[in-house]
Amino acid sequence: MTGTRPALPDTTTPEFQAEALAEANAYRAKHHAPPLVMDPELNTYAKERASSRSEQEGLKAGHTGLRSQTGENIFWGGDMEALPGSKAVQEWYNEVKNYDFAAAQFSSGAGHFTQLVWKSSTKVGIARVSGQVGEFVETYIVFVFEPRGNMQGAFAENVLSA
Repeated sequence: MTGTRPALPDTTTPEFQAEALAEANAYRAKHHAPPLVMDPELNTYAKERASSRSEQEGLKAGHTGLRSQTGENIFWGGDMEALPGSKAVQEWYNEVKNYDFAAAQFSSGAGHFTQLVWKSSTKVGIARVSGQVGEFVETYIVFVFEPRGNMQGAFAENVLSA
């Protein structure tokens, strides 16, 4: 899919990644999932994904073109400055209120949450692109996960209650 505007610049820093990873792993610990380990190859892939997602407004690009064995959470926001990774992770985690632990199945309103705490996902790539668009700074934050989560039939053993 061709973008409708130039990609925003990469604003991923080691500090940004460390802060985002710490926030993600704190939530994972609450749900009895092992900590994610940042993977250099996945970081590169996350940067490509964040860049390509930013070529369309908001979240219009969706998950098009995602590798089949990779899970992905995408965050978009507009503010006066580039947003921290913890903002994205908190937004994703807040979907916990939409997840029915008893049913243990995919829910479109909780998909970011379930991928975030998916127990068998062990590696992550984290990236951010951001830039001035009109009067706001737009930020896209992408986490890519392997092995991917949200696999039908595997929710009960991978999404544990706090």
